[in-house]
Parts: sequence; structure tokens; C-alpha cells
Amino acid sequence: PPPPPLPSAPLHREAWLRAFMDKVSLKENGSNFLDWEAALRNAAMADGKLRFLVEPPPVEPTSRANSAARNSYDEYRRESCAIKNVLIYSMAPSLQRRLINLNAYEIFARLTTMFSQAPRILKYEAATRFFEAKLGKGQSVGPHVLNMIENVEAMERLGNAISQELAIDR
Repeated sequence: PPPPPLPSAPLHREAWLRAFMDKVSLKENGSNFLDWEAALRNAAMADGKLRFLVEPPPVEPTSRANSAARNSYDEYRRESCAIKNVLIYSMAPSLQRRLINLNAYEIFARLTTMFSQAPRILKYEAATRFFEAKLGKGQSVGPHVLNMIENVEAMERLGNAISQELAIDR
């Protein structure tokens, strides 16, 4: 079993993490994953902490390792623990429960695996609804137009905007 976690670094030192946590919270279905990930990467990069999310943690030094190696490893664990805490608090409770036992790197990797395709699927579904929508024989034009507008707006929200000309022609 892994050793018990070290006390985390004080969050007042980690202003970038608090700013990130206040900015966006990851929804249970991951529908805002791209926004959450971008905010996290930007905040972490600004303070030189991105490595804790994208690089696997170092191997724990053996008991024979010198004190400098041990101190470096312990500092990595403290920093990683502080980042983990913010990641956990920046997501929906159901995700928190599932990921609480992982480190920062593992949490980020798991969420990326879980949700990186979700926005693409949502974009595809919105585009499908837009391009497959048809006015049925004898149906009123008003509800159809409102449905088309809703589809166009959904695609724009997902970053899959279409031209005004195409929207009108369709």
C-alpha cells in the first residue's frame, strides 16, 4: 500500500489553484470538460505546475537514497497533494467520490480519458439534429424555425459554429 499522504502545501501559496477553482467546476457529465481543462492548463502553466498534471510522478527513493533525493521527492508529493485537493474540489461530488484515492496526475489522466471525447459526441449530435431536421408535411413553420435556431445555438455553444448563410439556407 502507498505511504500516507504528506500534509499538503498551504493553498494560500497556490493562488493560481484557487483562481482556477473559483473559475470553473467540472460537471458530472463532463459537458464542460474542455473549458475546465483549458482553465486548469492555463492556470498550471502560468505558475510552472503543469508537470504535476501531465508527467507521471517520480519513483519514491529507496531508504538508502540521500537526503536531497528524499527531500525532492517529499516536496513533489506536497505540491502534488495541493494540486490534487483543488482538482477534487473543482468537480461534481460524484466525480470526487470516484477519484479521491488517485494522485493529481492520475486524476487528470482519468478525466481526460473519460471526457475528452464527450464534447466531440455532443458536437456531432447537435450537427446531426441540425442537418436532419425537416419540416413535416402540414406542420407549422414557427416551431420548426425555433428548433433550427436552437440547434444552431447549441452548435455555437459547443464551438462548432456554422456560418450565418448556411444557417439561413438550411
